[in-house]
Amino acid sequence: VHGSVESLKSQCGRPRKLSEWDFRVLCRAVSSNRRHTLVELANLVSVSRTTVRLYLRELGFRNCIASKKPYLNVKHKANRLAFARAYESWTFEDWCNIIWTDESSFETGKNPLQIRVWRKAYEKYNWDCIAPSFKSGHSSVMVWGAFTGFDKSPLVTIPSNKRSSSDFVTIVYEGVLIGFYFLHDDPEQLILMEDGALVHRNSLLVQWRRAHGIEKLFWPTNSPDLNPIENVWMVVKDLLKHHSRPNSKLEMIEKIQSVWDTISIEWLRTLISTMPYRMQAVIAAGGGSTRW
Repeated sequence: VHGSVESLKSQCGRPRKLSEWDFRVLCRAVSSNRRHTLVELANLVSVSRTTVRLYLRELGFRNCIASKKPYLNVKHKANRLAFARAYESWTFEDWCNIIWTDESSFETGKNPLQIRVWRKAYEKYNWDCIAPSFKSGHSSVMVWGAFTGFDKSPLVTIPSNKRSSSDFVTIVYEGVLIGFYFLHDDPEQLILMEDGALVHRNSLLVQWRRAHGIEKLFWPTNSPDLNPIENVWMVVKDLLKHHSRPNSKLEMIEKIQSVWDTISIEWLRTLISTMPYRMQAVIAAGGGSTRW
């Protein structure tokens, strides 16, 4: 079998630098601690880093940047697994009736791309060979958005001094959500999705939802991979990288709005169509993290 001890032993050519015992030690070490450095592994079996790298490559190991995912403890995983099992039979049409919502922050005064220029050695600090920075500093813009399988909400900007629970009711719920909800052909079929942010659990918001007859979906903690609007924000931020850099909140808001306006319902429905697969992935992972 490729990558096994037997296949490595049977190969022709120069003798292997690692004994069978050392090889097994190396395999156990890299499997039990994925964050070992090459130096640590090389010292463990008394060979060079180059040799260790070659052995690990033969086994299919590559040194990669670790994917960033929310921390999941035993309770988190159990809740995610219970959620996925409860909704694994839901169809695309069922998921279209969820109002997918989320807030996202965008930073101004920062260029996320590394600028590359063609220059000669002595031109390093020429005005056309530098990426200028500004003393204005960085500030953030928070927006709220929502969509179903039938429509997309207007984008809402939440000012930095208006982020209390009562502000959220006024700006988001009464400003946009109520209209978005009742404009649908059959609003009673809709279910609101919100993550576990503290503001969403405030009693004022709970009372408002009850007063307006809006049902809310139970949502497991630390589960952005189950919310398709997270994929929307990722795409929006990626597209913003290709715009000229905004240096003010107003410019940033205008650019976010312009990208939000380009998002089609067809693409959003494609995201919603992944929900059954997301449920399957959570179940297969025992409640753990998924690729989504």
